[in-house]
Amino acid sequence: MTFNKYLVLLKYIAVVLSLIAAVEYFKYGTRINYEWFHCTPIYQDISPVTKNAKKLFSVGGPSCDKRGEFKTIVKRITRDYEVNDDRITFCIIENLRVSPVHYPVEDDDKGEPGYYAYIANDSDFNALELITEKCLQEESILYHM
Repeated sequence: MTFNKYLVLLKYIAVVLSLIAAVEYFKYGTRINYEWFHCTPIYQDISPVTKNAKKLFSVGGPSCDKRGEFKTIVKRITRDYEVNDDRITFCIIENLRVSPVHYPVEDDDKGEPGYYAYIANDSDFNALELITEKCLQEESILYHM
């Protein structure tokens, strides 16, 4: 009879450990893919002349507020551009017409983005000039990495 109690205890321990492992795996997966889980980054070409000048913004559901958009844009810039190979210039612009929490749940209407960024490689002079012009029009600070 004592052996059966140890067997039941071992079974409970195995179930609890597997539940803990499942929760940790979920936390790890959502931490790595924060922008997929909350906000989706979108790149747009802003010039037919050069493909190196891009506009980046993010959209998402109710959990994608302005803070999440900003984090997603910064993470995309730092992950997608290898600054040791080619320097980049970018600016991040806040859309003041949008409130901090602004995405409705119904009808897949994501609304306007709360932040957007213009990005260009420094090696492409046309793209760099276009980005500089757009950022200065918006009175935004240019960042160089």
